[in-house]
Amino acid sequence: MQFQVPQFLDVEDKIIGPFTVKQFIYLAGGVGFGYMCGRFIPYIGWLLGAGMVALGASLAFYKYNSKPFIYIIEAGFNYYKSVRMFVWRRREKEAEKALDLNNYKPVKHASGLLANKAGSKLSDLTWGIDVKDNEVEAQKVLSENAI
Repeated sequence: MQFQVPQFLDVEDKIIGPFTVKQFIYLAGGVGFGYMCGRFIPYIGWLLGAGMVALGASLAFYKYNSKPFIYIIEAGFNYYKSVRMFVWRRREKEAEKALDLNNYKPVKHASGLLANKAGSKLSDLTWGIDVKDNEVEAQKVLSENAI
């Protein structure tokens, strides 16, 4: 037994003239609201009415990335309604502001070796101990070689 497989399932039926039911409802609603705005709101009512008719026409016919315009409106509404979380935002700390490494200049110590300006007292002490010990050892080696 053979069965006929339906095709064009994504195409809606044209029921009311050349329009589908959804298109007809969107157009009728847009024209109805446009008429009501023009009739009952003085001066700018016809501009609002034209906007309502344009909104109804775009809901009925406009597609963006092959999706109806109502999905775009729904996505925009959900975006503004939802809570947005920023994952990472860099904040400059006070210590980073004070430490300016762009103008780095090495400083010459009494031993003749170059050292870093930016450092704590502890690092300066260890630097001094290391340099003095190395100087003493270097003098011993030089004096032994000289003899």
